[in-house]
Amino acid sequence: MTIQEIKKEFFAMRNGMLGDTLRKAGMPYAVIFGLNIPQLGEIARRAQEDTAERDALARELWADTKVRESRLLACWLFNPQTLGTDEAKEMMASVQTREEADILAFRLLRRLPYAADLASEVPDTYAREALLRNLAALA
Repeated sequence: MTIQEIKKEFFAMRNGMLGDTLRKAGMPYAVIFGLNIPQLGEIARRAQEDTAERDALARELWADTKVRESRLLACWLFNPQTLGTDEAKEMMASVQTREEADILAFRLLRRLPYAADLASEVPDTYAREALLRNLAALA
């Protein structure tokens, strides 16, 4: 899948009521399509079929800080076996909301081979708290 195809999926599945509610709740994104987590998971399953471009697509989505669904979907697409420590730390530092932190920790960070080390090396942020919760749940 390409970014354009993904954005078309976002648009087709948009939920204006949820988007408006999230905006009123103070979400910092310029664009909120209002997709729910199962819808994002459905798009992620289709996007993961093209594994050759998966990491590049994930990076491009994560870099799109203005669109809520782009940031959340990226968490599904990163390959935990190829994500480097420095990039994981940068991602954790750039988290904008608790929702982002929770999805990042659940879908990606806890699956990293160095997740426990990562949790002890990064400063106290939403992402660190979410990772610690996820690691405790796995123990």
